[in-house]
Amino acid sequence: MLMRFDENEYLLMAMFEQGNRRQTMREIRSVIPFLKEDAEMLDLVNSTLEKMERISDEDFSRINLEPYRQTGEIGRA
Repeated sequence: MLMRFDENEYLLMAMFEQGNRRQTMREIRSVIPFLKEDAEMLDLVNSTLEKMERISDEDFSRINLEPYRQTGEIGRA
């Protein structure tokens, strides 16, 4: 069964997507130390990670994050 993510969770996954579920989760976790003062963002990160823990790598690979990718990403020409 595919987990239901909300729009902000999709945006977060798209922002930190690294090609597979485990690497993406690692990348998302890397920002946690910077969110100590932002309870709302920390809640979003934690809820996203909890849901990502409950899906398989195969389920993650089926999620289309393309509509949630930001245009004009830093470092992209």
